[in-house]
Amino acid sequence: MEIREVLEEKPWEEFLLRRQHAPFLQSWSWGEFQDKVGNSHHRLGIYEGNKLIGICLALVGRRRLGSFVYVPHGPVLESFDKGQAKMVLAHLKDFAAKVGADYLRIEPPWSPDEDKTELLSAAGFHKATAATAQGGSGVTWLLDLAFSEEELLMGMRKTTRYLVRKAQELGLEVSRTSDPQFMMEFNRLMGLTYQRQGFVPHSRHYLQTQFETLALKRIAEVSFAKYKGDLLAAAINFSYGDTVSYVHGASLRSDVPASYLLQWENIKEAKKDGFRYFDFCGISPIDNPKHPWYGYSLFKKGFGGYPVEYVGVWDYPLKSKYWAVAGVEHVRKFIRRV
Repeated sequence: MEIREVLEEKPWEEFLLRRQHAPFLQSWSWGEFQDKVGNSHHRLGIYEGNKLIGICLALVGRRRLGSFVYVPHGPVLESFDKGQAKMVLAHLKDFAAKVGADYLRIEPPWSPDEDKTELLSAAGFHKATAATAQGGSGVTWLLDLAFSEEELLMGMRKTTRYLVRKAQELGLEVSRTSDPQFMMEFNRLMGLTYQRQGFVPHSRHYLQTQFETLALKRIAEVSFAKYKGDLLAAAINFSYGDTVSYVHGASLRSDVPASYLLQWENIKEAKKDGFRYFDFCGISPIDNPKHPWYGYSLFKKGFGGYPVEYVGVWDYPLKSKYWAVAGVEHVRKFIRRV
């Protein structure tokens, strides 16, 4: 087995898109986007002879408190093999040391089985308190679109179904576009949302660059729900492989249930476009009304579906500076980022 850089997009994407529920965070386009926001990217391929059997998009960047190598939702292996996983982890540790990073962070798309957590612990990694790419908990909420629209409606929580129908009766207008100029409206609504809810948002530059890069690849799309001409809710979805993912959302406080209809229309469009799954992304790991993510987790779960749990975020410290990073993240772990 050999690990070397992948220089062409086609074999990378062909490998990734063969997978069910392929992670857009390991896509070729995600690397291009990260480069534009200041994180260099390295596309590592795991080969058995000339056959590509795994990939690993590794991002190299710097935060205020230190430098890092980050592997979002990776490495991705054709099939989990303990020997292959150990070799990839060892390679990533050497790579992080060579680029002078303070720490290595990985977030494998692996189930949280005991053998996988033991493998990570034995390699010197420890479970991090950082928010994950799935939204903070390592648990995502997935809806199977193989069912009919009527079955999907009946699979909703009763209250969610009522609010969807109420919004339909009120005559809300829902539209969607991949035109980056409409991000101005989304960012305005996002600003009002974080002021009301108190979460930590991505910067406008980050969101704009992300959308512009991924919209060109027909991955990113923004949708809006308006009532009597007023914008009440918006969402950014990513379409990749067999999955549409709800990545960013914003809304105004209102008696009109615009977010419910917007989400339902996005689900229906994903089904019409031939996608198999709708991924609501991160939810609370526990069903506790006191948990800071309980509200938006309840909203997502109301549309039906099931949880998919991953092994979560794991860190490998390389320098003592890392512990300052870990301390700050521990304090901030209950501040929501969407």
